[in-house]
Order: sequence, then C-alpha cells, then structure tokens
Amino acid sequence: MQIIILGLLAIIALLIGGALYLWRTKGWRSKKQWIVMLIVLAAALQLVNVTLMMTSQRLSG
Repeated sequence: MQIIILGLLAIIALLIGGALYLWRTKGWRSKKQWIVMLIVLAAALQLVNVTLMMTSQRLSG
C-alpha cells in the first residue's frame, strides 16, 4: 500500500510540475484550460491518496 501512495504522490508532483511549466513557458492565457485540468487532476489524485492513507492507517491500527 505504501508503494501505491508514494507512486500517487510522484504522479501528483509531475502534474503540478507540468502545470507550472506550461504556465511559465506558454503563459496563463494561451494554456489556461490545460493548466486548470492538470491542477484539478492532481487534486483528485490527492483525494484518492488521502483516502488510501486513511484506509491503510485503519487496517494497520
């Protein structure tokens, strides 16, 4: 379970990094949809990650 949680954290970091890269190189106005989509996807994955962490704590505790 720990590997899945760490993997999701890595994917979240890549998504946010991609959004920041697009923002810095292409600008907000031209890539607004892509930046928002990447951030929303990262937030959704973070919700899944928190749920997995809470479940793993309940199972181990």
